[in-house]
Amino acid sequence: MSKTIDLRLDAPSAYVFTGEICSRSYRLNKFAFDFKFPAVRERFAAAPEELMTEYGLSEAEKAMVRAHDWTGLVAGGGHHFNIIKIAAAVGESHLHVGAHMCGVDWDEFKQTLPHRVDVMPQELTGPAGLTRRADDAGHGGDDGGSPQDVS
Repeated sequence: MSKTIDLRLDAPSAYVFTGEICSRSYRLNKFAFDFKFPAVRERFAAAPEELMTEYGLSEAEKAMVRAHDWTGLVAGGGHHFNIIKIAAAVGESHLHVGAHMCGVDWDEFKQTLPHRVDVMPQELTGPAGLTRRADDAGHGGDDGGSPQDVS
């Protein structure tokens, strides 16, 4: 790795989410929370500016969503579980959000994970999003056993 990843739990590595912050950033969190609905994700994919305006996001919030600035959205009051919903809608996982919040790219971040991660869910193929890798032989899948989830 090219640099040490800051995993401390004090600012700027961690952001406190209080009732006051929640109230102040209600529109952003409502927008992000509603990504649990397929219709909202579809509308975002088709017309993101229109949807962000409809939810009343500020220009700064809109710019952070456009830039996939997950750290800025959390620092600005977005609850991380909600922000992850937006990230998922643009093809990024909670691990990508974690990498962004640590200030490193995905390849650097995955080296800090306790288990090897070689594939992300969107890269999986096969029935129900399950697939087999060569090293999974004999552990499920097409050999008559149960499918092996490699995520």
